[in-house]
Amino acid sequence: MTPPINAVVAALHRAAPGSRVMMSPAQMAGYESDGLGYKSFRPDLVVIPSDADELAQVVRVLHDARVPICLRGAGTSLSGGPVAAQGGAIVHTSKLRAIREISLDGFWCEVESGVNLRQLDEALQPSGLCYPPDPSSGPVCTIGGNVASNAGGAHCFRYGVTSNYVLGLEVVLLDGSTHRFGGPAGGNGPWLEDWKRLMIGSEGTLGAFTRFWLRLTPRPEKVWTFRATYPDLQSTERAIHGLVRHPAFPVAIELMDPRAVALVETSSMAVGLPKGHFLIVTEIDGPAALVDLRVESVAEVLRSAGSADVLFSDKAEDRENLFKARKAMGGLLGQVSPDFLVQDAVIPKRALANLLQLIYDEADRAGVPAVTVMHAGDGNLHPNFLFDSRIPEEVKKVEGISKRLMQRVVEVGGALSGEHGIGNDKSAYMPMVFGPESMHLQLAIPQIFNPRHQFNPMKVFTERRFVA
Repeated sequence: MTPPINAVVAALHRAAPGSRVMMSPAQMAGYESDGLGYKSFRPDLVVIPSDADELAQVVRVLHDARVPICLRGAGTSLSGGPVAAQGGAIVHTSKLRAIREISLDGFWCEVESGVNLRQLDEALQPSGLCYPPDPSSGPVCTIGGNVASNAGGAHCFRYGVTSNYVLGLEVVLLDGSTHRFGGPAGGNGPWLEDWKRLMIGSEGTLGAFTRFWLRLTPRPEKVWTFRATYPDLQSTERAIHGLVRHPAFPVAIELMDPRAVALVETSSMAVGLPKGHFLIVTEIDGPAALVDLRVESVAEVLRSAGSADVLFSDKAEDRENLFKARKAMGGLLGQVSPDFLVQDAVIPKRALANLLQLIYDEADRAGVPAVTVMHAGDGNLHPNFLFDSRIPEEVKKVEGISKRLMQRVVEVGGALSGEHGIGNDKSAYMPMVFGPESMHLQLAIPQIFNPRHQFNPMKVFTERRFVA
């Protein structure tokens, strides 16, 4: 039998006296959803531990009280991941914000799970080192959330996603015990198996992250940023294929469709982009002498694909303005629509024009506005469908379009998620990709760490429901 909520709160105060416990309806409203917005679930309480030791105590109390536990960082995720789908407690890691060590000689840093990417980047700047993953929510999103969803970002085409940089992690398991897997030198830790690979991308279903050891790289000496516009999907696709094959190996190849460009140019983020065209933003970096020699050949790739409007710059201000416009898409959509649903499929680049056309055809047929951006270099597609969740018919339309899109993604050999995770938004699509045997094997992993699905229930797999 689950104890009354007041008894749980009293136990939390005894075990973790430095923690803050919130229960009022006004406080709970701020934790009902993540960046996805329209799927909301109200928790029964929110706990903010003061440090990693108290986080372990909080998890132990909630486990013993048989309360569903959901870990949450900044809440910027777009898959319905860090939300209390079965009520219970949200454990907010906002106070675990220490950057414990930066090793200049070892090219690694040790950070707590609540550290955000802007905080880490500012700390690393004087050292000449950097942490490459750069999701669009980088100014606020936390390292813990990035590891939980294996986040990527604009520069993941060359530099890779979060999993390429996690040398080790510390995690609190359901019984409140703390374990370390790997460390500054990588490795497997005392369990002698590389369990950290299971933890990365586990979306809060296996344990509560407390700290990480992350690999760092030298900051590039010089960066050139290019933008080119195209009249149609076919020429845009040619440009992307040309860039992928170019020996300069761009660090980023970003696409914005005409609707995304128009949204930027009618906002305060306007940077002078021509409307009515597809936009490619690409970037090369490295030693100054080398990248300077490659500038004209990259520009020629963009021109030969069909662009009569290729601009490039090595000025930091130009670069920052372009990427600020690209990364502000979520905020801009929130200003023009009550709700939006963003998808996160990964597709082979040969299917790019085909899938984008499907999105436009489906959305136009249903009368649903669609705005698409993507990390085009690695085929990570982010169509955004605008709607009003207060109108059930509109919700039905966008979810129908999303399902048909995912069916087509699977048909062309793609994947359901590139960086946002599955959460509770795409869990129903898992059987499209995985057969019964594969699903059984994947569900066996939570059985080791979280046998009753008390950590983050109803996420990733629809079968994961906690029964107290």
